[in-house]
Amino acid sequence: MGLLKVEEEVVETLKRTFPEYVVEAKVQREKRVTVVVKRERLVEIARFLRDNLQFDHIASVSGVDYPEKNEFMVVYHVWSIPKKVLVALKTSVPRDNPHLSSLISVWEGVNYFERETWEMFGIIFDGHPNLSRFLLPEDWDRGFPFRKDFKLRTKPE
Repeated sequence: MGLLKVEEEVVETLKRTFPEYVVEAKVQREKRVTVVVKRERLVEIARFLRDNLQFDHIASVSGVDYPEKNEFMVVYHVWSIPKKVLVALKTSVPRDNPHLSSLISVWEGVNYFERETWEMFGIIFDGHPNLSRFLLPEDWDRGFPFRKDFKLRTKPE
């Protein structure tokens, strides 16, 4: 495997190690890899990325709402500083039961990212020590602003 580029090595290692749980893994372009995994093994795969492949820095977490599929996609952007490669680690959760294991035991830096994703999409990160509001008012009761079915009270000008 010595002749493979770093990105291809990441893809092949994940496919070989987690064949039943890696739904898709591909090199997007130089220094960019996308991996879609089943949520049941998200924590295990994230820990493997950190411990075995040197993905040591969580850069962001974002949610994507797909109401037509009745699901959310959660995207973790994780850097390997030594390898200078970014992995977009993706998994989906159903809209009607949006629970996902927190990755705070893998990357402590995920703390505020998961809180923001919970606050804006309503995705519950099981095991997170403090899913509490920090962007919206404490008494916010209008739903989740980043969901596609969120209703604005007035139209923007």
